[in-house]
Amino acid sequence: MSRRNIAVVGAGLAGLACARRLAEAGHAVRVFEKARAAGGRMATRRGEAATWDHGAQYFTVSQPGFSELVGEARAAGHVASWVPRWPDGEQVQRDLWVGVPGINALPRWMAEPLEVLPRTRIVALERHGMAWTLRDDAGQRHEAFDAVALALPAPQALPMAGDHTALAGRLAAVTMAPCWALMVAFERRLEAPVDADWSPDPVLPWFARNSAKPRRSGLDAWVLHADADWSGRHLEADPTSVRAALLARFEERLGMTLPPLAVAEAHRWRYARVTQALGEPCLLDAPAGLGLCGDWCLDARVEAAFQSGDALGIRLAEWATG
Repeated sequence: MSRRNIAVVGAGLAGLACARRLAEAGHAVRVFEKARAAGGRMATRRGEAATWDHGAQYFTVSQPGFSELVGEARAAGHVASWVPRWPDGEQVQRDLWVGVPGINALPRWMAEPLEVLPRTRIVALERHGMAWTLRDDAGQRHEAFDAVALALPAPQALPMAGDHTALAGRLAAVTMAPCWALMVAFERRLEAPVDADWSPDPVLPWFARNSAKPRRSGLDAWVLHADADWSGRHLEADPTSVRAALLARFEERLGMTLPPLAVAEAHRWRYARVTQALGEPCLLDAPAGLGLCGDWCLDARVEAAFQSGDALGIRLAEWATG
């Protein structure tokens, strides 16, 4: 087998799954990540008062490959079961899993054996003969890759890959929606009868007590996720007005007055939800040595992101032996 140099852009779960599969096959893999650490939307915000999983809230497991990974992570102490109180007093084991002490513990554990370059935002791809060059936003060039895997939201991958592949039309057909997230901590415990609620609502369909998850510490912390349509209409709104609207709706949903706030910070996820998926696990332009993966290929779930990245890793490993 010839050892190939392969770049993976994006250190969310899809990118990490792809990179792990390629590294296990013996290839030299370098992962580029614009944030300060791996995780993508499996993100945890840590403050002096509390922590918040402000992206993915939990994950479920159904496929053997992902089940094996989660089992290993659980044995290593990075994953635990979460059993929140739902409306009407329901507290039933629904096989919900979270990273501990934050949702980002799973991707960070996956990244440990890999070469990940944080704070490196790739903005352009260049093709020179049979080799790829990646250019970051600081003007630095990362050269001599045999293949590139873009593990980015489809709308972000499209302008980067579009001039280099006939797959651009497939990417353009994928649509994603935004989500405003609000991270809240109260000076005293909010005596609500629930830890989580997912109900149809035009403003606030999801809220959860982050501090009810295992191995969390700090003040009583909650995460509020706005409706996709509402987030789209308020995409460029001032975060202060978003905070006020979501807090007001949260109070209405609970039917009670909120305690004094210690923290209330809004975060905008521009590409949070998949509204029109690709319909297959990944894309690979074999002649170009260019692959694409992400939850947008299958569904807006953590497991779907893993499946997509793992599938692309397998296909690229097969491509490398061809």
